[in-house]
Amino acid sequence: MPIQTSSPIQVLDQESFHRVERRVTGIAFEIHNEFGRYLDERLYQRELTRRLREAGFDVEPELRMAVSLEDFRKDYYADLLVSQGVIIETKAVEALSPAHKGQTLNYLFLCGLYHGALLNFRTERVQREFVSTRLTPEHRRQFSIIDQEWKPLSPECNRLGQLLSWLLREWGAFLDPLLYRDALTHFLGGENQIVREIDVQSGSTIIGTQTMRLLTDEIAFSLTTATHRPRAVFEHQQRFLRHTPLRAIQWINLNHHQIEFRTIER
Repeated sequence: MPIQTSSPIQVLDQESFHRVERRVTGIAFEIHNEFGRYLDERLYQRELTRRLREAGFDVEPELRMAVSLEDFRKDYYADLLVSQGVIIETKAVEALSPAHKGQTLNYLFLCGLYHGALLNFRTERVQREFVSTRLTPEHRRQFSIIDQEWKPLSPECNRLGQLLSWLLREWGAFLDPLLYRDALTHFLGGENQIVREIDVQSGSTIIGTQTMRLLTDEIAFSLTTATHRPRAVFEHQQRFLRHTPLRAIQWINLNHHQIEFRTIER
């Protein structure tokens, strides 16, 4: 199995999810009222786990989700899995951000679930945010490749495109972009071979080096998830390229169901 979890998963309908989530949130408010808002995040998670178990809930803290393919593996950990079907992420931050929602969505996709919740204990009152999706694993595997502006400048470039298509067929789209990047790096030869420092110049002066992933000595690749104004991402990479000794950047943009391949040349 490409994706495995450390505990069985049960898909709950929306009504069942909210029934469990309301009780979880009620206990979170009790903890917040008693301890205040300045505990470490791990302590809130530990106390929430303890009280949920006392209330009769099945709780799996630090749910492990292992994503694998051949000899590649990457592990993710969700804070709490309650009643085998409710993912709860506990935070202790000034405010919840889109990155927190994206992290939780990634966990839902990996588990094949559709509803989760974020609980932030650092605010004056517990901040609660629902995270939901209608995407099934089957829908995430429905994608189209847009490659009219892609140039296979080397055999390694062809290999890059083939590998990403393989990963998407196996895992589906919409997952953590670092997962795809790390897997590509692994199958292209590993960090020792692919990840290198390249010079960055201002005029004739080298101002320092920057880490890039290289297909060849003069061709790099990058992977982004720009869904708004991807043209701006292209233009900024183009500016960066002009200040390096690289010939080109092979750019992959994961734009929901559209997977864009584009060659950026000097």
